[in-house]
Amino acid sequence: MNRRQTLAPLSPSQLNAKGGASAAPGRCTKDGGAQPGKGGMPRKSIAPGLLAERAAAAGMGPDRRASFVKATGPKQDQRPLTNKDFQGSCIKRIITYLTANSFSCAISPKTLASPTGKDFAAIVTFLFQQVDPAFRIQGKVEDEVPAFFKRLNYPFQISKSALFAVGTPHSWPAVLAALNWLVELLEYADKANSSKGSGIENKVEDFLKYLAEGYTAFLSGDDERCQRLDDQFVAKFAEEEAELGTRCENLRKTSEQLRAELAQFRALRDPVELAHDQRKEQLMDNEKFEQLVTQDQGLKQSSLRKLTEKKADVQAKQDQIAAVIGEVEQLRQRVKGQTINKADLNRMIMERSKQTEVLAGEQARCEEMERRNNELDVQIIKLLTGMESLAERYNQLAMRLKLIPATSKRAGGTNFELRLNRTAISQAEFSNLDLKGVVKPTLERLCEAYRTRANDLAQDLISLRETCTARAEGCLEKQDENSLIQGEIAKVEAQLQAAKDAQDEKCKRLVAQAENIKAQVDGFYNAATNRTEHMEEQLSRAQIMHEQAKRDSDATIAKLEADLKQAIKMLIAHKEFVSQTVAQTVAGVRQVKEEVAALHHQKLRLLRV
Repeated sequence: MNRRQTLAPLSPSQLNAKGGASAAPGRCTKDGGAQPGKGGMPRKSIAPGLLAERAAAAGMGPDRRASFVKATGPKQDQRPLTNKDFQGSCIKRIITYLTANSFSCAISPKTLASPTGKDFAAIVTFLFQQVDPAFRIQGKVEDEVPAFFKRLNYPFQISKSALFAVGTPHSWPAVLAALNWLVELLEYADKANSSKGSGIENKVEDFLKYLAEGYTAFLSGDDERCQRLDDQFVAKFAEEEAELGTRCENLRKTSEQLRAELAQFRALRDPVELAHDQRKEQLMDNEKFEQLVTQDQGLKQSSLRKLTEKKADVQAKQDQIAAVIGEVEQLRQRVKGQTINKADLNRMIMERSKQTEVLAGEQARCEEMERRNNELDVQIIKLLTGMESLAERYNQLAMRLKLIPATSKRAGGTNFELRLNRTAISQAEFSNLDLKGVVKPTLERLCEAYRTRANDLAQDLISLRETCTARAEGCLEKQDENSLIQGEIAKVEAQLQAAKDAQDEKCKRLVAQAENIKAQVDGFYNAATNRTEHMEEQLSRAQIMHEQAKRDSDATIAKLEADLKQAIKMLIAHKEFVSQTVAQTVAGVRQVKEEVAALHHQKLRLLRV
């Protein structure tokens, strides 16, 4: 089999003069550039130099993005060089790196804050030797340090005048920032060297190896080996793509699970608010129990007073019974001393029967009066219990309206808490509040304040609608920008396709570059699409929040107005009902007392007879 040859037989000198493409990285000269060939033109390389590639990948360059085209740094340093915090962080990073890599000299923050020329020379020599172990300062420090940083593609200029007096306050911050940049570059290089995974360097090496073997097989005319290498390379990337797809799917599922858990946690009520509500409920329960204790004490005093009265009544009844028994004994003695005939005996028996019937009727009436009195007591207790529940409901609504306690927002120093006194003997002592003179005007003022607040919320609603309209117009502008970007993308894709068709047979390297450019353009398109979706999502969230706020405010206003109206109606009805009930109860008690007094006088007259 004849070996394939290049387009024309070329000598090594001609190859160097043409500057042919090479799969190996170009060798660096002292100035950090590619070593020129014999013809004076630099040799091209697919893989950039090691330091330049690491610096670009580490984000040290101005674009923070690896590129085959060397990007020029900004002319002016935008870092806060004179900021004390920035200088402190730089000093801390440099000391940490020097200590971790066994720097032989003593180092401290004070030393790096204002170093001497000797300290600076020792530090830069140690750092430069981490890049080039054979480095030695053979000339002047102010000449070799800027040259070395230039070979490392440091994006800013280091003046020689700053190195003459290196520890001065006006020149040292720029040099300190340069040393910090070098330390970051060395840290990245250490991490890249220690990394054993499938990084970008391993992929570049695999690609260069594939390119070298394929080119060798192409020159030797081994088409089967070329096809086998292509298949292996494609299969390897297909396998990596499948692994990446699996990882993406797993990450997507994990993200969905985390979002679901986050939604669950957000749906849960805040423990602090829950604890505050429980504390408020406990305080309200304590106040209720204190009120119940106070009421029970009042009931106890009333019961003791009634018990004393009943004991006095019992004692009076016993005295009356004793007097009646004495009278009966006297009458018996009189009867024994009298002469009894049959007519008198019959008359006495008849009178006794009549008196017995009258006494039975009076006893029945007394029992009926006692029963009615007990029923009235039960009704009064029920009414008082209902009134206390209504008062408790009023206090709850007043607390929601921030009228209770007196130090609340809307109380104005007035205690609006309603308390009822079961042991009151007059209407004025029954309640501690003037419902018509104090409570009703305050509630009317509060209702007017809520109406004003509703008008303010309506104005805010109009402002939010205007904001939504402005955002919708901005979204339309972004859509127009996306259309322009899509047109530019179509033009770039057409140019890339034409370049690929023209240069496909010439060099496969250009195809890889075109694919890279296409991926970058797709990234720009995806970024623009994601930005538009994000803005639409923000707009929808704003609309949802606006509608929810409107619904909540309308519902709150309606509920508060209904509660106020209901409270006013209940208070008025309650007052009228209490007044009527008290009046009826007083009239009934008076009537019962009069009837009991009349019965008592009648009984005394009968006993005297």
